[in-house]
Amino acid sequence: MSLDRKINRIQFLSGNSLKVIAVLTMLIDHLCKIVLQWLLSNYWGAMADNGQMSWERFREIDYFIRFDLQSIGTIAFPLFCFLLAEGFQHTRSKKRYIGLMLAFALISEVPFDIGFFSAYSRMEDTFPFYLKYQNVFFTLFLGLLTLVCLERFSCKSDLPVDRIKSAVLQVLSVVLFSGIAEGIHCDYGMQGILFISAFYICRNHRIYQVLLFLLAYMGTTGNQPPLCTLLACLLILLYNGKRGKLKLKYFFYVFYPAHILVLYLIQIELGKYLLK
Repeated sequence: MSLDRKINRIQFLSGNSLKVIAVLTMLIDHLCKIVLQWLLSNYWGAMADNGQMSWERFREIDYFIRFDLQSIGTIAFPLFCFLLAEGFQHTRSKKRYIGLMLAFALISEVPFDIGFFSAYSRMEDTFPFYLKYQNVFFTLFLGLLTLVCLERFSCKSDLPVDRIKSAVLQVLSVVLFSGIAEGIHCDYGMQGILFISAFYICRNHRIYQVLLFLLAYMGTTGNQPPLCTLLACLLILLYNGKRGKLKLKYFFYVFYPAHILVLYLIQIELGKYLLK
């Protein structure tokens, strides 16, 4: 019995389950970056400067936020890339899927800019816009365009010349959209394109999907995958190929800009209350 078939016996997570896990871990990551790191810089740091908190305690809080909590957030992006590749295969309308991704990339840009880069945009006098970095929906949008090309240039011929031509065109497609992602400074940049492509290329073999993703991760970061990235791989291996009962088709699209905006408003209210 093949290893893929053995894994099939223990797969119990639906697509909806993976989506919920991805959303929750993303929320933890963004809570750290928008609210807790702001508290570190503007409140707890001031307390340490004034002797109201020991620097040892400050460093403990800093380490917990930046390394413990934020590491949990790294689970989210591989899951979203995997779910995007899955969704591309099963969507009824690829054009609608791509259009929806682009629409929410545009909708999410202002919440993304003010949530993560308001300090920079105020310094550059471009608030509420920050043009030097784009939200993750742009990465996912470019990832979908990459998958369209990979599908379009797939080879159905047995002739070696046709296979070589197909492989070259597919590689060039990945390189092109990776370059665009880096050029417009999308969140995760070329990493996102490579992760999405890896999950799509090995779509018929779950173990190969995970292995190619890990190679892409190590190739783009130069590091061994941390524990939480390996945990994301485990979750993908436990995916049963079913969507699930809950109707969460548009949940992430709405949740992404909404939760960033809410976290930014929390940061603003904390500033009014704590920095009187």
